[in-house]
Amino acid sequence: MIFNGFVGDENGQAFSIDAMLAIIVITVIIGISANAMDLVSYKIQDYSSEHSFERITEDTADILITTPGSPNDWEKYSGLAGSVTPGLAEWDVKTCRTVPNTLSIRKVFCLKENYEDLMDKILPKGADSNMMVYPMDSKLSPIVIHDKTPSPDSAQVAVVNRTVLCDYMYITASVSMNSHKNPSWSHQSGQDWEVCTHSGLTGSLKHETPDFDSGKPGWACHHFNITQYDLNFTDFYVMSDSPSLGDDSARWIIDKPDNMTNDEQKFSSTPIPVNNRISQLLGDHKIAVLWFHVRTNGNPGESFNAYVVGVPKGTSSDQVKLEYLNPQPASFVLKVWM
Repeated sequence: MIFNGFVGDENGQAFSIDAMLAIIVITVIIGISANAMDLVSYKIQDYSSEHSFERITEDTADILITTPGSPNDWEKYSGLAGSVTPGLAEWDVKTCRTVPNTLSIRKVFCLKENYEDLMDKILPKGADSNMMVYPMDSKLSPIVIHDKTPSPDSAQVAVVNRTVLCDYMYITASVSMNSHKNPSWSHQSGQDWEVCTHSGLTGSLKHETPDFDSGKPGWACHHFNITQYDLNFTDFYVMSDSPSLGDDSARWIIDKPDNMTNDEQKFSSTPIPVNNRISQLLGDHKIAVLWFHVRTNGNPGESFNAYVVGVPKGTSSDQVKLEYLNPQPASFVLKVWM
């Protein structure tokens, strides 16, 4: 009986040890599985977070490229009220639609001046970014909208590269005379020559309109608006559509109603910088209405078009060409990080 009891105890101890070993093995397996699941979970979270951040960056780029912003002409407003949402798409006032895949250089300039305030409205809190436009024409310089380098400890970085068109140069004022009779001052606005502020004056200050039917010389004039931020980010030039004008009497003047002048300037075969003149007229004001006056001899065979154009600040004068009034292909690059 004692022997049998001993054997029973021995069997019980063996069973207890086997059970304990089994429990230990099972515990280890469960622990390893839990760690593996945690690792997989973390990887899934990282993958999801990474792709979510990339999606946010892509959506931000698409908002900028495909929408004109709100309001559609937000770039015209100084001070940029809190209700403004940025968008860079060119807005066609005739069709009331965006111009497909085309950036407005004036919106680009305005975003550059107010970058952080405006981008905070469309980027997640805590995100930072930089933005560039790289023209595919190597003769054109890149447009640096915002230049900033991600911190080395940035947890997430995403880059979007989109092919777009950009009107690298824009018309500030235009006087067209090639139609030989009260032509449209601009192919974009459809407005005719305006009644010149000099028309009521006398002597050398008086401007009368030309008559191409009779060959009467005169002045074709139109106003344009200028702001301080225009001067901060834009170089302005006077130019004509002909490298050598047959009209020897062709002259131009830029002035404003309360500071009129008869200081006539000749056209040149190369673009003429006029920032100093515009700055002088603008003075301490944030915005001013200026006038572009162009004199012609009234000879239809020697008619021409004249422009005040704007290009990004620092653009070399040899890059100021009328062909760049047409939108140029470029790469729009947005980098976002947190």
